[in-house]
Amino acid sequence: MKLRDSIALAIVLGSICTALLAAQRSESPETQDNLRVDVRLVNIYATVIDSSGRYVNGLKKGDFLVEEDGRRQTLAHFDQNQNTPVSVGIVLDTSGSMRLKLDTATDAVDQFVRTIHPDDDIFLMSFDSRPYLLQDFTSDRTKLRKALRYADAEGGTALYDALEKALAKIKSGANSKRAILLITDGQDTISGSTFAEVRQRVRESELLVYSLGIFPTSDVNPTGRGRFRGADTVDMNVLKTFASDSGGRAYPVSDSMIGGKNSQFERILSQIAEELRSQYTLAYYPSHPDDGQFHSVRVTTRYGYYVRARRGYVAR
Repeated sequence: MKLRDSIALAIVLGSICTALLAAQRSESPETQDNLRVDVRLVNIYATVIDSSGRYVNGLKKGDFLVEEDGRRQTLAHFDQNQNTPVSVGIVLDTSGSMRLKLDTATDAVDQFVRTIHPDDDIFLMSFDSRPYLLQDFTSDRTKLRKALRYADAEGGTALYDALEKALAKIKSGANSKRAILLITDGQDTISGSTFAEVRQRVRESELLVYSLGIFPTSDVNPTGRGRFRGADTVDMNVLKTFASDSGGRAYPVSDSMIGGKNSQFERILSQIAEELRSQYTLAYYPSHPDDGQFHSVRVTTRYGYYVRARRGYVAR
């Protein structure tokens, strides 16, 4: 090829490259955003615990390993801020079987409301044969305490309907970090929603579910595994599933241990309040757009600490 032809070809190629770069720069912000909007930011709240059962603070971004479907992810966001406000939904069983325990339960919830961060916004929902919103989102503790006094025990146990409604309600919380506290003494007896449907909603939501299952002392399963005897007694397997799917925790509580000052019930609620302040927020962009499928998530640390976080999510 002659020198003159080589120069001409170089000029043409240069012009094409310049035109392509100009077209890329002139792309509208909306078009550029759409390229990113197709991929969700996956948020994970991780509770890190040492061998003594104490919360571990002070870890850095590089101390965590996050895997989705077995593939390592690059963290786009990392934070541990003990002053991060939380939107909390308190869902209280007020079915007939709670009649003798309700005063103690409401006293403990009242203490929990006083304990958590003053900037947290909270709604209060009760349920028997159907769910009731007793108090909409508020940071006014006086309103919440008054609403608790309207709780009255009667009717059946629409646990799944109540949790379904709470999952919808929590979306309107003012804070990006969200949690539901469920307190119940029974299995679902009357809901229109099913366990599978509610579990799917939990997997689609970026929130933490904490549950306290209150069971009669006389009904403890001798094997100590999962369920307890009795037609309407609490099913811890159900509560543990909601908790593990979200990264929260489920606690069995004997009804003989929920009364009195500094009771087991109050200690657990205080532990939940502390845990919400001790968690790490991890976030990443997956390599796929929302596909309606369940994707497993695993979080570990390089120090071998125990990490409790949600096991996965439905990309929807």
